[in-house]
Amino acid sequence: MSNSGSSNKFDAIREIAFGSIGATYAVLGGVLTRDAFRVWLTNNTNADIYLSTDGVTDMMKLPATSGRAYDHKTNDLFTKTGTQFYIRYATVPTAGWFGCEVEYT
Repeated sequence: MSNSGSSNKFDAIREIAFGSIGATYAVLGGVLTRDAFRVWLTNNTNADIYLSTDGVTDMMKLPATSGRAYDHKTNDLFTKTGTQFYIRYATVPTAGWFGCEVEYT
């Protein structure tokens, strides 16, 4: 296996408590300032949550108490710099939090 000399780095956690998740889209942390090759989404609420990158379109639905991991580096893809994540509820949460973790080189 080759080593390009790059090292993995972690971005600040993006997290929203259940009480701040509404029926309209809320900003989930800051805009990506670097291309991300791994993104983890964790829905630790008791509600279904929609995710968007334009704040208008429901792009993903994460069921209550679920998570997803995207490893774009495998296919030499990235979630681009400037991407902003937004979330809203599909059903009203009464507990928990939603988080996004990002890794870049």
